[in-house]
Amino acid sequence: MGEPVYRDIANAIRADIEERRLVEGDRLPTVRDLAQRFGVPTGTVAKAVDILRADGVIVARHGRGLYVRSFGRVLRSSPDRLSRSWWAAGRSIQDHDTNGRLRVVDIVVEEAAAPPGIAEALGVPAGAAVLTRARRFAIEDRIVQTATSYIPLDVVAAAPAVAYTGPGPGGMYARMAEAGLGPDMFRETLVCRMPTSTEAESLSLPRGTPVIAITRHAHTATQRCVEVNEMVLDSSAYTLEYLFNA
Repeated sequence: MGEPVYRDIANAIRADIEERRLVEGDRLPTVRDLAQRFGVPTGTVAKAVDILRADGVIVARHGRGLYVRSFGRVLRSSPDRLSRSWWAAGRSIQDHDTNGRLRVVDIVVEEAAAPPGIAEALGVPAGAAVLTRARRFAIEDRIVQTATSYIPLDVVAAAPAVAYTGPGPGGMYARMAEAGLGPDMFRETLVCRMPTSTEAESLSLPRGTPVIAITRHAHTATQRCVEVNEMVLDSSAYTLEYLFNA
């Protein structure tokens, strides 16, 4: 049994892009024109467009139409990206992912009340003040991830640079390590789901694009949790890789 017609159309448009008959920034024909080209109803073309938008291949610009968006997926390779040898050498975790690609980070650092689940993980009372580091990462002008870290205030007192928007070489884990509170073990849980309206807006996601929600707990050698990091990734922008021994 062959592919549905709308998938054949999506594959044909994708081939036009891969073979450079269409290049980044080109405007696609209208849905009506594509329907005439392929001899199908406009609804069938709309389904093909939805697939390409969800894959990050094309983007809709309000009132202007559909455009080709070329973007190489970010390879998020674990556990090397979180290894002590990486950040202790003064390198950024995000540098491991982006490998020299142009990256912009918006950071807001402030104190806020810890939500119940996060408070429990950090060993502080629910509603207690913690430091939050909210970041939004853009690569090559495309927003790909948001992340918010929650850190107990006594950890911040021991490693004050953690409260800076730029905590220095190796990031906040290196500053925690200098204070004797460096992470020794990480646990990440991943869920693939549809975004909330706020997440979709923050990441500028095309309709129908799922996100990968990752929650990371950073523990010291004494099993104390010194950070909870809640990340939301544009699933069409990332490839997740995990390397481990049998």
